[in-house]
Amino acid sequence: MTGAVPVGAPTRDPRAPVVVPVRFRFQSFVDFVETQSMNMSRTGIFLSTREVLAVGTILDMELTLVDGFPLLRGRGEVMRVSITPPGVGVKFKQLDEASQRLLEKIVEVNIQEGKRPTIPIDFDPSVSGVRRAQTGITNGIVFNGRDLRLEINPGTAGFFTNNPLLNIRLGGFVVPGSEDVPLGTIFTVAINDAGGVNLWTGKGKVVAKHEMRLGIRLTDAPKEALARLQAEVTRAAPPK
Repeated sequence: MTGAVPVGAPTRDPRAPVVVPVRFRFQSFVDFVETQSMNMSRTGIFLSTREVLAVGTILDMELTLVDGFPLLRGRGEVMRVSITPPGVGVKFKQLDEASQRLLEKIVEVNIQEGKRPTIPIDFDPSVSGVRRAQTGITNGIVFNGRDLRLEINPGTAGFFTNNPLLNIRLGGFVVPGSEDVPLGTIFTVAINDAGGVNLWTGKGKVVAKHEMRLGIRLTDAPKEALARLQAEVTRAAPPK
């Protein structure tokens, strides 16, 4: 997926303070679902971008495949700005009919499978006028060189469960990274519970990545350690 790219001047809605056209492109529909379906709700979406987009910016959004096939088109408002991972939480203001149908289908499937967004993107209508700035969405993840410390808490539990190939049951997880590292990079990984008690420390290898997301597989965790970690993730996960 390419980053958000401004493609024009703010001219289409004179009532809005800023209107910025942005385009995101995905290699395939599978790529789109893998990277975005858990960052969507009926009210909004998290867009991973390094573009500077201030809270309150109105976006004319176009999410397509590389061949131009449309996925989502509409208008939204930037409600939150994130530094790690870099991006913005956007509240939908208007979607075309096809986009609305696709959104409803993705949300329906996520609900059926018991999935929750990895990033808080539900915007309560009662506080829709409140514009929230930088949101700490990755508390519990600390990179220090090639050391990675993870805290299992309600905000991080999804990193251990959402990916069907890299989840804690299979000895892996997917986290927002602090830098772009090559596949095969080895981290020393320490995983603690929310009280700071260490549950496991060992090596983890980067086996997948997309943008700044790193898929890490634990290389030396015994089955009993994985069972202990899985139990803690289940305990910490927000109620469905």
